[in-house]
Amino acid sequence: MVMVNNNNKERRYVESLTGLRGVAALFVFIFHYGSLNPGIRLDLSIPVIGPALQFPLGFGFAGVDLFFVLSGFLLTLPFARFALAGEKHPSLGRYYKRRLLRVFPAYYAQLIIILVAGAWFVTWKPLDGVSLLAHLLMFFNMGWQQVRPMVGLWWTLPVEFLFYLVLPAAALFLRPRRWIVFLPACVLLSILYRYWSAAHLGTVTPAGVFLLASQLPGSLPEFFLGATAALIVQWFDIKAIPKPPDWLLETLFLLGVVLTVMWLWNVLLPNVSSYWRGHWSMLIAPSVLGIPLSLMVISLYWGSRLGRILFANPVIYYLGLVSYSLYLWHFVVLQQIPVVLGETDTQLSGLSRFLVSTAVVVLVSSASYFLFERPFFRLRQKTRQ
Repeated sequence: MVMVNNNNKERRYVESLTGLRGVAALFVFIFHYGSLNPGIRLDLSIPVIGPALQFPLGFGFAGVDLFFVLSGFLLTLPFARFALAGEKHPSLGRYYKRRLLRVFPAYYAQLIIILVAGAWFVTWKPLDGVSLLAHLLMFFNMGWQQVRPMVGLWWTLPVEFLFYLVLPAAALFLRPRRWIVFLPACVLLSILYRYWSAAHLGTVTPAGVFLLASQLPGSLPEFFLGATAALIVQWFDIKAIPKPPDWLLETLFLLGVVLTVMWLWNVLLPNVSSYWRGHWSMLIAPSVLGIPLSLMVISLYWGSRLGRILFANPVIYYLGLVSYSLYLWHFVVLQQIPVVLGETDTQLSGLSRFLVSTAVVVLVSSASYFLFERPFFRLRQKTRQ
């Protein structure tokens, strides 16, 4: 599918990338499901797809890394095209308006619902004036006096939004010769920042190091490796270079998957106890994960057949459409299901509990999407680059 923007430039809409976003949200959901149901074995309780679902129980947090790479890729595409063509960059007013309309409506809706029904939500705690302002501005877990978000996974929202703010300035370097210098500088900054985070909070708690190290300086490589992928595909397009053959696209996709799994299984898992205390793998993780994930994104953008089968099918594609709401709501819903079901929840088998939880999460996410996200799509389309 090809969409044409207001500047008569082709803007490709790739269904596989939307589906990949759904997979990222699904990974995070399964990871948190496992954390709330310790010891669960989906590979033993769910036939056929159980082994595939078991992996995210341990490594589903990598879905956040995938979100960051995808954001870097998709948002950089128009900037890269204009930079390589030597034209004026896209309208920043329209760019920021689209970002605000994409992120805040569903977030504010969830925030209001939690504040209004807070006594029932087990994640809710009363907010003082500073905390409320931090939540309204999405400016929590930043600075010296961090405000912990009411919903823990909200920590990623200001990280993404800060990237939105930084991208137009970074776009000034979107020329191959400049980018060759800019990207390693960002990688070095990330390593130094993560090292400082571990040294600063390493004697406190791994959770503190995690929150500090994962802020934008520490996550820059994933965003900008995604941006590098955008620069590559747009360079091929501008120079009218044919995309790689199908066999190479499938190889790139599989290579990205294999390298990601190898890193998680062979490096992160054996060092999980020391990871957030300054282990060398924590320092370079955004760069090491960002490379294979970017390979996957490039292969999908260029039309990997395997990618279309896996991510453009109706089920995964729909999850991709509601992925933002799925990400926002899944943890809160998972916490409330036992409250609502009471003893009935404890009587459910492993498979039944997983299916009920999944159905309720998707239902709530769909409601959020259609009520709080989709109504703003027309406004965003009016400001399309």
